[in-house]
Amino acid sequence: MNGITSQLLSLITFGNQYLKTNQLTDNYYPANTVFKFCNTVDFMHLASHPDGTTTEKLVAGNPNEWFKLLKQESCRELKAYYHPTEGNNGGTPDHKMAGFVGGGGNWLIEAIYPSYSDFWAARWQVTRPDDPAQNLWSVNYGRTVHQTETINFRPDTNEIRKGLQGVLNNIKLFAEQQKLSNWAIIFDKALQVLQGKAPADEWLNQQISKEGYEAEDLQLVYAAMTAHVFGGMGSWNDLGFEKPEDNARYEDLSFRLYDYINRALIGGINAIK
Repeated sequence: MNGITSQLLSLITFGNQYLKTNQLTDNYYPANTVFKFCNTVDFMHLASHPDGTTTEKLVAGNPNEWFKLLKQESCRELKAYYHPTEGNNGGTPDHKMAGFVGGGGNWLIEAIYPSYSDFWAARWQVTRPDDPAQNLWSVNYGRTVHQTETINFRPDTNEIRKGLQGVLNNIKLFAEQQKLSNWAIIFDKALQVLQGKAPADEWLNQQISKEGYEAEDLQLVYAAMTAHVFGGMGSWNDLGFEKPEDNARYEDLSFRLYDYINRALIGGINAIK
């Protein structure tokens, strides 16, 4: 699973836990696995000026402070928002770019207030390349849009579940036909999680707060995270086949799996009660 997306979704679920209960899991930051390899995770208000410049104002030095700030500002809840990349690298599909920082589409956090929404985007930068503890990354979340119309996107999770199950069955069969047993096992595990026949791996389980979620919603999220095989070298993206028809099938299934993974993540995360 992409670490950038994992962290954003984790912030949404634990942020909602705090907004609803005024309580936060002990030592969420920096102990949670989604902050591994990060030396900073802070939050800024961004402002554009007539001369074309942009200024940044630090408003929270870590996630815990950000949750408290949102509560003070009367934020009601956090939701996930995603839209595909437009015009990237000559039309390269997002699933092929998912292994690169900033690739794979655009994930945002929607902070919903009584009469408007703010949107926050993440910026990941390597600032300590030689850190002995491998805390390479500085992560800044910037409020890129302020006081705009609320979206609160909540797609039909039943339809998403059917679609995800279908593409997982098809891509598992393809992997078996190509004798890619390691990949077939991963797709089968995702199916088992989706159907409630197997638990999520513990490291996935730690990333998401369960507060306010039905079991079916969590299954959808965990199955999508389990099936996320897109990255750089050594990932599902790094395959090729001799027969053109096999390559075409591989590309089609990969595109559809990535699409349904994103749908499932949004649908499951945004299904909070």
